[in-house]
Amino acid sequence: MKIIDKIKKAEKLQNESKFAKALSIYEKVDKELPVDSFDKEWLFYLRLNEGHCARLAGEFKKATNYYRLALKIARKIDERAVADAYAGLGTALRAIGELRKAIEVFDIAQEIYKKIDDLEGQAYVLWARGGTLRFMGSLKHAFESFKKSLTLYKKLGDKAGIGYSLCGLGGVSRIMGNFEKSLEFYTEANDVFKKIKDKFGVAYSYCGIANANRMMGNFEKAERYFALATKNYEDIGDKISYAYTLWGEGTLAKVLGDTDKAVEKFLKAEKIFTETGDKRGLIYTELGKIEVEFIRGEKVNERRFKSLLAISKKYGYNFERLHIVLMEKMIKGEKIDPLYDEYKKLGSKFLERIDVKIPLNLP
Repeated sequence: MKIIDKIKKAEKLQNESKFAKALSIYEKVDKELPVDSFDKEWLFYLRLNEGHCARLAGEFKKATNYYRLALKIARKIDERAVADAYAGLGTALRAIGELRKAIEVFDIAQEIYKKIDDLEGQAYVLWARGGTLRFMGSLKHAFESFKKSLTLYKKLGDKAGIGYSLCGLGGVSRIMGNFEKSLEFYTEANDVFKKIKDKFGVAYSYCGIANANRMMGNFEKAERYFALATKNYEDIGDKISYAYTLWGEGTLAKVLGDTDKAVEKFLKAEKIFTETGDKRGLIYTELGKIEVEFIRGEKVNERRFKSLLAISKKYGYNFERLHIVLMEKMIKGEKIDPLYDEYKKLGSKFLERIDVKIPLNLP
């Protein structure tokens, strides 16, 4: 098969959300031709696509490397290429927990996109920045960033961008405690993704719909939509977002009293989070396992809470830090009243919206 045919095959797989398979082909192309035989612009897009596919396949460190290589080449091309490389690098840095660095990189990209009047680039950075701010616990700012990205994508008529911005709004709305609004955003996104046949988007929004229903107490619907998300993730071979679906299924099983199923799901998610280096995901699975142990009457090692708090502090996961404190206090039978205000400071009222008891239905 000719090189150009392999590239076309990889691009087709990438468009079908089969990122690991696409990456494998891109990397084979790398091995077959010496770097100096490529046109620099062509090589830039190869590196950029390798970064995208590696990131979406859960190979975050590899993605970071590819984006840095793309950035070196971009400096010899033009400002748009530089901004595109920075935008990709920011999403990879976010995935490995370097949140403040990701924000710095996004700001560089955004400055360039504004300078060259690239609305698509600006919309993407607003969306990516929104996700980073959410991870940092700056929920109101995250919501505003997603709203701005949605406005720009609507102006551009970019259906995929509209769908992912709606998912961003759905996710942050859920952890802010606006469960009904979250369901609306994810449902609208799901409709968009189905129309444009974005398989990853369909799976991602199904998971969002499931989690919104879980928080609203619609457990049968939640179970059904988790199953739909799982089927779609398995079809495209995704594992990053699938891991969060597994965590959601585990949390639902825990709330329904099926601790065996809960542990099974948490362990599967934990395996993926460990493989991808997702520290934030590992906080959630560890909390789930600790709670199940407590429910079963097993002794809980308090040092595990200290370890989780250290991780949340190191990576700046402020929302998750409160979850850790909440879980520890509830297991110890201590008062949690001060935490209501702490969550509110981050922009979340979810604690007021749930029945605060073990088992906890975390958003």
